[in-house]
Amino acid sequence: MSDCLHCDINEVVREHIERTKTVDLAGLAADMAESLAELILLAPEDQQGAMLAEAIRHLGHAFLEKTGVIEAEAATAH
Repeated sequence: MSDCLHCDINEVVREHIERTKTVDLAGLAADMAESLAELILLAPEDQQGAMLAEAIRHLGHAFLEKTGVIEAEAATAH
């Protein structure tokens, strides 16, 4: 494990893809979304809505960065 959680998660996903004969990317994304929902549910109930909104906002922002629509911020450019 490294000091970068999202890098570690991506490595686990890559390894899963490499082991899988036929990759169902939609199913894999759904599994990851379910894990994110479970993480959000660990927060106090009164914070869960805000956490969900922030996760969705960050997903959109990261997608725009990774596709080059917007410039990557220094902290996320690795």
